[in-house]
Amino acid sequence: MIQGGSMHGSGAEISREVFWNILGPGFPTAQVVLYFIVAGALLMLFRGLVTNGFFTRLKAIWAAQGSESDRLDKPGERFWHAVWDVFLQKKILREPYQGTFHFLILWGFIALTITTAVVFLQADVIWPIWHWWFMKDGFYLGLSLFADVFGFLAIIGILMALYRRYVIKPVWLDEKPEDKTILWFILAILVTGFIVEGLRIQATEANPASPMHPYIWTSPIGRIAGLAFSWMNESGLRSLHMLLWWTHVIGAAVFFVYIAYSKLMHIFLTPVNIFLRNTSDNPAPIRFMPPEMFENAETFGIHKLEEYSWKDLYDSEACVRCGRCVEVCPAFNTDKPLKPRDVIQDIRNYMETKAKFAMDVDGNYRILADEEYTGPALIGDTIDKHTIWACTTCMACVEACPCYITQFPKLIDLRRYMVMMESDFPAEVLDVFKGMENNSNPWSIGAHVRADWAKGHNIPLMSEKGGAEYLFYVGCAGSFDDLNKKVALSIAKLLQLAGVDFAILGTEEGCCGDSAKKIGNEYIYQALAMANIETFKAYGVKQIITMCPHGYNTLKYDYKELGGDFEVFHYTEILDTLIKSGKITLKEPVADLGTMTYHDSCYLGRYNKVYDQPRNILKALNSGAVVEMASNHAKSFCCGAGGGRMWMEEDLGTRINQKRTKEAEAAGAKTVCTACPFCFTMLSDGIKELELSEKLQAFDIAQLVAKAAGIDLKASEGDQEAAG
Repeated sequence: MIQGGSMHGSGAEISREVFWNILGPGFPTAQVVLYFIVAGALLMLFRGLVTNGFFTRLKAIWAAQGSESDRLDKPGERFWHAVWDVFLQKKILREPYQGTFHFLILWGFIALTITTAVVFLQADVIWPIWHWWFMKDGFYLGLSLFADVFGFLAIIGILMALYRRYVIKPVWLDEKPEDKTILWFILAILVTGFIVEGLRIQATEANPASPMHPYIWTSPIGRIAGLAFSWMNESGLRSLHMLLWWTHVIGAAVFFVYIAYSKLMHIFLTPVNIFLRNTSDNPAPIRFMPPEMFENAETFGIHKLEEYSWKDLYDSEACVRCGRCVEVCPAFNTDKPLKPRDVIQDIRNYMETKAKFAMDVDGNYRILADEEYTGPALIGDTIDKHTIWACTTCMACVEACPCYITQFPKLIDLRRYMVMMESDFPAEVLDVFKGMENNSNPWSIGAHVRADWAKGHNIPLMSEKGGAEYLFYVGCAGSFDDLNKKVALSIAKLLQLAGVDFAILGTEEGCCGDSAKKIGNEYIYQALAMANIETFKAYGVKQIITMCPHGYNTLKYDYKELGGDFEVFHYTEILDTLIKSGKITLKEPVADLGTMTYHDSCYLGRYNKVYDQPRNILKALNSGAVVEMASNHAKSFCCGAGGGRMWMEEDLGTRINQKRTKEAEAAGAKTVCTACPFCFTMLSDGIKELELSEKLQAFDIAQLVAKAAGIDLKASEGDQEAAG
């Protein structure tokens, strides 16, 4: 310890006295008191974790029984990803305003923590033991400037955050008393710190005789603060300095304790969640249900807390309520009762409620049978059923979350229980299930007409060829929906024109099962998927071209869980390559398209990062300017059909497809282009519903390429062969 407040060494070094004006002669009482404050803060922090239910929730997380993927594989990759993501704020900075102020606050506190640690080592460890003072000269001046600059940047960040809370006030922003309290608390600590520094500088370094006087501006913010007190004499400066020094120290200690009672716990919990993030190829996997479960499981899906996995429950601890998932949610933005953030927070609150029933007298968490539990239900009481059905599985919440929480898969697990255990689902979905079971398509159109769209066009069949380099998996929309049959034919004709070795399955093809899976009927999904996989393997299929992004995603990721490992492409990936290689020649621009805009399908864009290929194709058409809608690429706005919503009535709020259609209109486009049959249908409907047919039109990209390539979809088989 520095005795008697005296300067170390000669007193002439370029440095400062750490406990200036705090330590007097004799026993260093103030320094001991400081140690007690720090120790007390640590104990109170631990007590706070106990009293706020944190350890109880950890017991619930530990008791979770749901299956979970390996979250500790590739530890080195996970660690460095977490380090870079935390310190560079990669995901947070995707939103410039929020990202900037969070970045400034984070690095301000990192810098001040580093500075405090250096001072502690110097004054409380190295000097008392070895009597070596390293905090001097250039190092000290650099440290002073470092702390001042980053502390000031932290203040700017806090003011930006307060401005958002008090002035901007976005509708999706959660508002609890702690949110503003934390900001004002941090601001008070930072400001008092600078004032304390300024008072010390004014009382010491402002004196021309001080060896630090020539370097006084290496603490620029402290110096400016000190100038505000230049009218005070030394006695007044010392009195105010001591008062504010202790105020600053006690405030910092209280703030440290407050971490345990607030969302500031994310400082510790969120980096762990980033380390535990999903690293599989599937960007948003839904819990796998092995086929044998249907023979021996007593229940399907999730209806009580412990059926979630430990990672699902830990997600709720890592959630900081920032609201980014709500900001981008298409359901919330069309006045539906879904806020992904609130779903995660509801699960966290439910953990606390359930613990009151599940904890025994010894503090152990017990798994309660349904008949033993008399508290609120997870489905209905905690998470409203309308909330569960509002989700379109667009993955916008997962993409936006800086904490790497997977929100919507937790709702699919609830749907599974409702559908397979309670038969509790929207009435209109019943016919969809029947159609999938009886005719392998949601329209329940006879399976025998699945290939009628291809009649008279010499489209090769697998059953006739025996095999091909590519299977063109058409899907239900391309096979049965009149609007999308033209798209399927366009793709097939383009593949023929380019000389691609492909074939279709025709009537042997079945529904991919995506809608059944996302609605929650895993049984039907697996029956459909395994039938398709068996057919694919029978023909030795290795590579698949899909028309629908939903089928693309399902065949690419979900089929692997059932033994179907294929290389899957969306047709835009193939067409982009064929155009670039010259195998498809675009003979002339397509007339009357005007300004075009492209709608990113959720399952093609966010799920699979296919952003450039569709745009490359539109530019290659040379048929008009291409503009972006306000929501594009990873921030694209859903059409409203995903998650099985294609087959459900949208009777709450406003229609999602209409909101997206208005975005296309606002972009100044005449033609909105799609690469997904669901999106094509929803945007075409939106144009009609909003009576915009004279201003706006919708096309699938494949149709436009076919026109530009000079393909006549009505040509006879013989004419088409001649044209080729």
